[in-house]
Amino acid sequence: MTLFVPATPHAAATRRRAAVVATAGAILGIVLSVLVAPGLSASATETDPTPTPSPDSTVAIATPVIERPAASELVGDAITFRGTAEPSAGIDLYSEAGGQPLCSVVANPSGVWTCEVTLESTSSVTVRAVQTVDGQTSETSVQISVLNAPTAGPGGGGTVSSGTVMGSGLPGATVTAAVGGVSCTATVDSTGSWFCALPAGTTSGSYQLTASQVAPWSGGRSSASSAPTELTIDVDAPAPPAVTIPASPVPATGATFSGTGEDGATVTLFAGPHSLCQAVVTAGRWSCTSAAIDIGNYEVSAIQQDAAGNISTESARVSVAFGTAATATPAPTPQPNSSTPEPAPTSTVPPTPADGDLPAATPEQPQAQPDASAQAPTAVTPGGWSAATRFSAGMKPAFGSAGAIDWTLAFGIGLAMVALLAVPARLLAGTLRGLRSAPSAAASKGARLTGRNRSRHQEFESAPALSWNTRVTGAFALVATATITVLSAPVADEPAYLRLLVAVALGIVAVNAVAVLVPRLLARWVFDVSVDIRLRPIYLLVSVGATVLSRTLDLDPALVFGIVFGLALTAPASRRAQGRLAALQIGSLLVIGVTALLISGSFSVSAGTVGAFVAEFVNTVALASLGGAAFLLLPIANLPGRQILRWRRLVWLVLALAGFTLLAGVLSSALGGLGGGAGIILIALLSLVFAAVCVAVWLWVRFVRSPAHDESSTPSA
Repeated sequence: MTLFVPATPHAAATRRRAAVVATAGAILGIVLSVLVAPGLSASATETDPTPTPSPDSTVAIATPVIERPAASELVGDAITFRGTAEPSAGIDLYSEAGGQPLCSVVANPSGVWTCEVTLESTSSVTVRAVQTVDGQTSETSVQISVLNAPTAGPGGGGTVSSGTVMGSGLPGATVTAAVGGVSCTATVDSTGSWFCALPAGTTSGSYQLTASQVAPWSGGRSSASSAPTELTIDVDAPAPPAVTIPASPVPATGATFSGTGEDGATVTLFAGPHSLCQAVVTAGRWSCTSAAIDIGNYEVSAIQQDAAGNISTESARVSVAFGTAATATPAPTPQPNSSTPEPAPTSTVPPTPADGDLPAATPEQPQAQPDASAQAPTAVTPGGWSAATRFSAGMKPAFGSAGAIDWTLAFGIGLAMVALLAVPARLLAGTLRGLRSAPSAAASKGARLTGRNRSRHQEFESAPALSWNTRVTGAFALVATATITVLSAPVADEPAYLRLLVAVALGIVAVNAVAVLVPRLLARWVFDVSVDIRLRPIYLLVSVGATVLSRTLDLDPALVFGIVFGLALTAPASRRAQGRLAALQIGSLLVIGVTALLISGSFSVSAGTVGAFVAEFVNTVALASLGGAAFLLLPIANLPGRQILRWRRLVWLVLALAGFTLLAGVLSSALGGLGGGAGIILIALLSLVFAAVCVAVWLWVRFVRSPAHDESSTPSA
């Protein structure tokens, strides 16, 4: 319950005074706030510094610009880039591939910069210019085409040109080479090389050579010309070289010829169609030692080719007797007196006059008769036991010299022989064998003629022992094979060819001994099987064929097949045993052939009968063993190659590649004389035809020919 107390006059006055005081305080607070706030604001303004505006808000940085080269412009070689940027700013140029800068420069105080770079020729490339200022970067770019000038120099890579120039450029580009007032054009091949001949009528002399090129994508625009280079042109053929013939008798190998010629030219000496030797002319003179040549009379001449490639005409031909006594009498000899001792005989070439060589065809003068007290020199009988033959010349070295066998080429030829001869021959032999359902009377007669007078099972499963008569027949076969081998090269009526027959016979004996005795012993010790030796008369026909081929193609060295014996197991054996025995025989022949080849190519044939005999023996072993191994590797009939192929195809392939490659390496020098490249191309075409015929017959029999009609099912009339 609330009690109401009535107000008194004193209380009302008190409330009025309180309201007045409150109102006055509020008014006073407002006045003070108005007066004090400006002072505080002014104080704050005097103590706080004014903030500095940022550079970006006051000064603009220049953007980099590339002024040269212009967009899509064709440039090349040393390319100068020019532009503007922020003064003193760093400029880096980059290609579109990135990586390290192409160049780095600093803009000058005016903001201009230049930079020189080199780029590869290309249809389009983007180059960026990156500017750096106080850690901040900005950039610009330009897209250009680059076509550098080609290189140019004398044709042939020498210092003198015969009217041809060559160099390098952009593949597919068209190069124009300018020499004096003439020019020639060429297209750069895929390897970046080009070659062209200056127009006919260009004279010899010194010229300035420049070259430029137009790329397929340059729209007809050309590169800048290359820096001028000095070019010496020599289109004048040198004079024929002079030749000095050595004193008679001229040996069939190792004779020294000399003469004069043009400095730097290469002189080639010929005896008929045969190249004897080469030499470079130094200080106006040349000298070379002749290779082996068959005994006989030849017309000797020479030509020379200068440094520019110009070839002289042939020198005057002089008839020279190699390996036989000279028909003309030698020049007169001064009459010795009793007080002057006679000089010892010598075989060196007489000294030539100081003003030049002796003429090659100087008329011979009758020899003056010496005094009775003079002793006649002992002459070497030409064409005697020590005369050279084709078999006495050393074969090409296997490795390590400029004239060594090119084994890459030999392997290619060996691979071709396997693919175009051995494999097609196997296809043809297998096809023809399948066509023979039963041997006819004519076939049986032919088998008796060629040596097959027993069944294959009897031939390989039962081997009769060699009787004394068979051994005599074998010796006769060895002598016959040796005689056939000697006839594979030209033969003269000289005692040296009796020496050759003995050396070849011993070589044939050595090859056959290794071909049958070594496999026989190894088969007994390693595989514990018995092997007998058999005479193969049909191999004589192979030797005759090799000799006819060598004489027809004039192969030097000749193709030789000297095998007359074969091997046969004495008891029935598996394909594995027969294949192993055949592989041992082929391996033995390859080992002795390679050994003889290394020996023949590594030593020099010494003069005299013994040296020639040893060389003929070693060469016979090399030729007969490698030629025999190559033929026996053919996978036809019952040859060892067929037995190896039936056992292991991979083993046959390895041995066939090795055998044919070695044979091609030995005969590589002979292949070079088959009419140059035309002869090799002809042989390759004949091989392709043979392979095509073999494959065609195989395909016809396998897929086209109807099965043979069985006459036994047809009732008789």
